[in-house]
Amino acid sequence: MEEEMEKGFREMLTERQKKVNSLVCVGLDPLIEKLPSLLGEKHRSSSISVILHDWMGSIIDATAPYACMYKPQSAHWEAVWEGREALQQVILYIKSKHPDIPVFLDCKRGDIDRTQERYAVAHFDMDGVDGMNFSPYMGKDCMKSLVRPGKAVVGLCYTSNPAAREIQDLPIKDDIGHDEKLWEIIAVKILKWSIGLGAVENAGLVMAAAYENPKGSGTVYSQHLKRCRELVGDQLWFLIPGIGTQGGYIAETVKAAFSGPGSIAINSSSDIIFASKGEDFAEAAGKKAEQLRDQIREAGGNC
Repeated sequence: MEEEMEKGFREMLTERQKKVNSLVCVGLDPLIEKLPSLLGEKHRSSSISVILHDWMGSIIDATAPYACMYKPQSAHWEAVWEGREALQQVILYIKSKHPDIPVFLDCKRGDIDRTQERYAVAHFDMDGVDGMNFSPYMGKDCMKSLVRPGKAVVGLCYTSNPAAREIQDLPIKDDIGHDEKLWEIIAVKILKWSIGLGAVENAGLVMAAAYENPKGSGTVYSQHLKRCRELVGDQLWFLIPGIGTQGGYIAETVKAAFSGPGSIAINSSSDIIFASKGEDFAEAAGKKAEQLRDQIREAGGNC
């Protein structure tokens, strides 16, 4: 009898979104200075690794009913002693306690092929994540050496930090002489690379949530999401940052980008995990995740 094939990232994401009717991606980005007081007292003589595991483990259990995926940001773990060890333990915890929720590492790696191969080993093999993102600045090699069966490889395309517009909106002529913005060319390139590398099934793009533009105008801008769907269709899924503390707009984001389960995941990090520093820190995080899930549903993001 043949062994059942392991599910790929996008299949896992789609099934999870249907199961909990949620597009919420919970970002796990701990900051020691925001550690809940209760945990500080409990772990006075504990290692940082133990503290982070207890803290994020409690957040994970509280938000799991509303989460379609988890997204630890690697810098928040790498910047503390024993942080890498703690990250690996937290990933193992998710895999054992909530095995149907995919784990995506936000690490934005982008280097030559042999270096990317090392990142693939570090993150897929050692950390055990189901997907990761990359910077496409150094070309196809940035993606090629990360491709693994079933793993998600997601390229930076249109990010949520305002300073990105200085680079990503640069006017460039495409291959046939049409004027395009740099990010639009990147979107098409990543789609072509994904198809050529046999990775399109799980490949995606980082695409910012709808936002106010200009700031203070009351005008919500979502054209980048609509345009990207025109360029790549439903072949690539979108990882969407910018909601929560960054002020992105949920309804406009869903309307412009959502095309069914597995098409987008909307991330919120600080707004959820730092919802409270009191004894109710986990409960507060769960409520924030539930609130975001409900807002997305109301906007039409039903699975």
